[in-house]
Amino acid sequence: MRIKEIDIAKGFLMVLIIFAHSYAPERYVSYVSNVLASFMFISGFLFKEESFSLKLKKIFFNILVPFYFMTTIGYFLYFAINKVLHLTTDVFSTFFDFIIFGYAPIDIPVNVLPLWYLYMFSIAEICFVISVRLKVTYLIPLFSILSTILVNVQTKFFKLEVVFHGLVWFYLGWLFKRKGFNFKVKKPLLLLGISGFLIFLLTGLNGFNDWREANYGNYPLISYVVEFFTLIFVISFSNLVVSRKIEGFFMLFGKFTLFVLGYHIVIPGLFMPLIKDPLLFLEKFWLLNYFIMVSFMYLIIRFVPKRSLYFLSGQFYIKKASG
Repeated sequence: MRIKEIDIAKGFLMVLIIFAHSYAPERYVSYVSNVLASFMFISGFLFKEESFSLKLKKIFFNILVPFYFMTTIGYFLYFAINKVLHLTTDVFSTFFDFIIFGYAPIDIPVNVLPLWYLYMFSIAEICFVISVRLKVTYLIPLFSILSTILVNVQTKFFKLEVVFHGLVWFYLGWLFKRKGFNFKVKKPLLLLGISGFLIFLLTGLNGFNDWREANYGNYPLISYVVEFFTLIFVISFSNLVVSRKIEGFFMLFGKFTLFVLGYHIVIPGLFMPLIKDPLLFLEKFWLLNYFIMVSFMYLIIRFVPKRSLYFLSGQFYIKKASG
């Protein structure tokens, strides 16, 4: 049975991710730059121990196939848009590094950039499955800290530099579930206020937490603390919203996270050739752009048939299973 608070939390996280990609100034984006840890925690919480071969099959069909499918669509759409806007001289120069290693430099097509997380997450789950099979999950926090301290640059080594940093949150989600945590908290409003205040203070100290670049801020170890309070903030928010009228909005985003992740830049970006100077427009009217992106996504996932959304996000396995 689906847990409402989890769908709400995932939806809330997606709305924050859209904000991070809205061309908002970095000083604002830094306050939501710790959200990926919460996604990892939720995924660990939902983790089911199954046979190794079945787990690999699910990772391939549920994560990697959508990654390759939406990446290919994104590159070709960017190629078409580039014919009009002339943003770069070589659209596909980063394609193979991206699909093979998950390497995502800043000059990668912007509409494809968010998909690096799917690649990283597939590697993270494979690593976690192996650690469970070998019964060495207790070593994950140690590897996470060592990776965070020693590697602060993006590499072409299958995103392992950030996998090890984030895997500790996957482990904690798995551990909390085993200890009986049900994603519900007491006094969520109080927790929301305290965690929000601490996020504000600590982000001012640590700055932008960029998992993609394996750059966790001014003081990398502090990133764990900010990520923890971000997790508390997200869980508290989900507990406050549940059973209220607005819950449906966030639950919808939470149910179609892959589609939103893959297309929240792609679809609004189709209109960019109509604007004389798209980058100037986005930088000047980033808040408007944010509301447009959220509105577009909501209308699409609200009214487009589920089977079409699954197809466009490459979730053929789910589509086949549900059909």
